[in-house]
Amino acid sequence: MKAIHLAFAFLLAIAGITVFILMSDPPMGASGVAHDAIAGMKLGGDGAARLASIGRAPFYFQLGVIGFAATLLYMGIAEHRRDKVLKAAILSMTAIALFIWYMLYSGYEDYLATGETDVVFGFPVPTNWMFWGIWGSFAIFDLFYVVAFRRYFLPKEDEAAFNALVAELKADEEQA
Repeated sequence: MKAIHLAFAFLLAIAGITVFILMSDPPMGASGVAHDAIAGMKLGGDGAARLASIGRAPFYFQLGVIGFAATLLYMGIAEHRRDKVLKAAILSMTAIALFIWYMLYSGYEDYLATGETDVVFGFPVPTNWMFWGIWGSFAIFDLFYVVAFRRYFLPKEDEAAFNALVAELKADEEQA
């Protein structure tokens, strides 16, 4: 399967999940629940009840987004430069991002089911996965882009060919 077809499949999945959520019944207490003691204040209500109408759609939506992002990164590299090291790096980075997303979402689901969670570094575990994990996993993609820029994205020979083309076009422009 070509990368462009995979990207299209991810987009279709993301669109399908979006349509499913838009067509679902509004969750109970979506605009909040009245506070017992303070008039005009609303509480968040039951998180599990809010997710009941859409199930695990947010989980699958983010899987699609992560896959789409990885596919776009891969497509940003010229076909003749796509080697086994690149494929292994992108698959590894994607696996890390998917693992972190799974840990975050399953931790949140566990919290909704039990009402209890551990606290690490002063935050609930799902919050830590979000705070450190999600941002960190995509920082790995950014770091890869920076470190591998000259090898995969703009090698010196491609830059030299581009500069020669620009110089040629400027010379043709000056002659005209």
